[in-house]
Amino acid sequence: MPHRMTSLRRCEILRDLSDTVIRDVAQSCTWHSVAAGKQIVMANERSRDVYFVTKGKLRALLYSAAEGKPVLFASIGVDEMFGELSALDGEPRSVTIEACSDCTLAILSKDQFQRLVETHPQFSLLIMKKLARKVRSLSERIFEFSTLSVQARVHAELLRLALLAGEKNGQALISPAPLLADFAAHISTHREAVSRVLSRIQDMGIARREGADLRILDVARLRALHRDARGE
Repeated sequence: MPHRMTSLRRCEILRDLSDTVIRDVAQSCTWHSVAAGKQIVMANERSRDVYFVTKGKLRALLYSAAEGKPVLFASIGVDEMFGELSALDGEPRSVTIEACSDCTLAILSKDQFQRLVETHPQFSLLIMKKLARKVRSLSERIFEFSTLSVQARVHAELLRLALLAGEKNGQALISPAPLLADFAAHISTHREAVSRVLSRIQDMGIARREGADLRILDVARLRALHRDARGE
């Protein structure tokens, strides 16, 4: 139990909760190992479990009916949570979740999740804040898809990844850099377009490849490109 509590406390949505609440969550979860490539949930299925990722990386996507082309909605990393929407509203899953690597998941049933929401106000507030961030993020993406060129969408996504990685002395290290196919799917374009824009910003001295990583050498300049494209 102490090891499981430590693993859960690293999750972003749980880290500020009291030991009492963390212990309750840990005792309520079942724990599973999942192999890379396995689908955890599928779009439109009626499962209701909530998942905490304590090891590994996953992706949320939908496949187009005509071509089977994946549209990437989000990458889900270690210490993140997913599945709460269906547990809250009872509707089918909105996306498919696939494991990109071997994963360890702590799984809450719908009933246990709802019990925690009802009995621990602090936990409920954190869930509401997470949902608010998700709405803001989706609103931002809709704006970008509707108004920005592919080049500007690449700049926007690079800036988002750089800020997530953490800016230091005007630079940021995206480690590892996303695969071109995943990057392209996330902004609804093709990998060749992403490759062209990445080559261009490297020629401009804004970014540099470092093995499997991508270093943003001038976050301020990348931010300026993003603002110019938005007309700010």
